[in-house]
Amino acid sequence: MTVLTDPKFKTNGIVVNLVCRHTKDTAAANAAVAFMIEDTCKKYPTVTEFNRRLGMLYGASVNTGISRHCDSVQITAAASCIADKYALNGEDITRQTAELLTECIFEPVTEVVNGEECFPEKQFKLKKQELIDDIDADINDKRGYALKNAGRIVYEGEPAGIPLKGERSEAMALTASEVYKAYKNILRTARIEIVCVGCEISPECEKLIIDRFSAMDRGEIYEPENSTSPAKPGPISKTDRLEVAQSKMVMAYKTPETDYAVSKLFNALLGGTPFSMLFKSVREKLSLCYYCSASVSRKKGVLFIDSGVEKDNIEPAKAEIIRQVELAAKGEFTDELLQKTKLLLTCALKSVFDSPKAAADWISDGYLDGDIFTPEEAAERINAVTREQICEYGRSLTLDTVYVLTGKED
Repeated sequence: MTVLTDPKFKTNGIVVNLVCRHTKDTAAANAAVAFMIEDTCKKYPTVTEFNRRLGMLYGASVNTGISRHCDSVQITAAASCIADKYALNGEDITRQTAELLTECIFEPVTEVVNGEECFPEKQFKLKKQELIDDIDADINDKRGYALKNAGRIVYEGEPAGIPLKGERSEAMALTASEVYKAYKNILRTARIEIVCVGCEISPECEKLIIDRFSAMDRGEIYEPENSTSPAKPGPISKTDRLEVAQSKMVMAYKTPETDYAVSKLFNALLGGTPFSMLFKSVREKLSLCYYCSASVSRKKGVLFIDSGVEKDNIEPAKAEIIRQVELAAKGEFTDELLQKTKLLLTCALKSVFDSPKAAADWISDGYLDGDIFTPEEAAERINAVTREQICEYGRSLTLDTVYVLTGKED
């Protein structure tokens, strides 16, 4: 458990990350677990009672979520509340909020059916439908939908290519008993990272958290293995057609390079800022797209470039994006652009510890990446990156996938 305190904070936050193996067989069940341990527990078995308890804690919040980290899936249970010193009568709000959070994790609402403990059928059906609705809603965000479909191709045969919440058919087939077994397996095998950030975390609160997690019945703990995604022999192209007004194109490049500073700087220089090479050329100068930005999955060694384009501009935009990547690899960018990009990134790093949530995210990501350093150290690394290092990174990139989501043919 990591504890970071700073008197500038007015709130306290507790984040528990349960890092699990991500497979086709477990994806939907693990996602359902995140839904089942939210907004109720044995002590407060209804949403109304649970919310009433949060209200008594000065409007504290307790929520869960699920996200992807390289080849693993991460179930996050987090709580936030006002710092104890702001309570009207000096109540230990943080400890009580931590207690509620741990009750959600360790004491969810259950029932016994045929001598076997499982999640209550009525509650499970509601949460299962929420999961299915979540999966169905993916298509409404066409940009996210295109990135999701591209990811299936980019990471084919890898855990990262498995949909975060599983397939709809898999979610439909879930049972209350199956999801409860998945929940117990997560408690037994997940790698657990706990981060507490705020104004002040009392010793009593720390003890409560340590005692609850130390009493767990643990088995063989899952240890994530972060490996880069192997490049395909040649780029794969795929086009899907839907009723869309604006086409989406996702291009993925792969590299064996995973250096934090170099990958982050190259990504920002190419397409991560409002003055990046892609933005100035593909969008502003040539007007080939509505947006064109880059993002990097560093530990997987994948650079994504996604854009919103008119159907007639797909091929010209693709050609110009490839050209801009080649220009970056050749070092054909100005010193001014390089310095502006470094300045933007380093200034952003100065705000990492401005909120408990951002600080907790930074610490958690460092542990999971196995690369722990402070924002100040990150800024130093970025400022130390040379033009030649950027060019080397660019030369290491190979085009892997081109995915297009466009309108149906006339």
